[in-house]
Amino acid sequence: MHSGGNGNKHIQHEILVCGGSNTIINGLCAWLLMRGGGNLQWSGDHSFVTDVLATAFLLPFIVGCIVIPVQRSKLKNGTLQPINLGPSSFMQSVADRFPTGTAKSAFLFGLIGLLIIAPLTLAGLYLVDVHTISPEYYAIFKGVWAGLMASILVVPMVLIALRENTPTSTTATH
Repeated sequence: MHSGGNGNKHIQHEILVCGGSNTIINGLCAWLLMRGGGNLQWSGDHSFVTDVLATAFLLPFIVGCIVIPVQRSKLKNGTLQPINLGPSSFMQSVADRFPTGTAKSAFLFGLIGLLIIAPLTLAGLYLVDVHTISPEYYAIFKGVWAGLMASILVVPMVLIALRENTPTSTTATH
């Protein structure tokens, strides 16, 4: 069981890479798709709610489908060692409750995004009285929001993949 410096450094690296890449990709995609369009609002054809809900499910699902198999592959070929942050770690306790199968875990991450992160995000926007938002500001918001979501969720994803005695096959379903 590995819980020390190299495990923490690896997790920090994954947070930076996953968070940074998702910030850039999501912000750039939002800007490219929405530039020159009208302001986004709560409802109607230009609703940011639909985009937040879709992204909150799809981003964690897709990231989980990528991160977990890549980390397991590195574990299998000896590039990485198992990581366990110990019983006092909140993230470890979250990861320990997930199934070992990539598809099931990725789906659960998508549900966490849709059922927890999206409502909290929308509640926050409502509480700070956001009624409309320009495409440019939405692209900045979406990039930062997606990067933060990926940065947080990649930690349990890595811990799921690098559990002690976990099957390293990417097709495990239990």
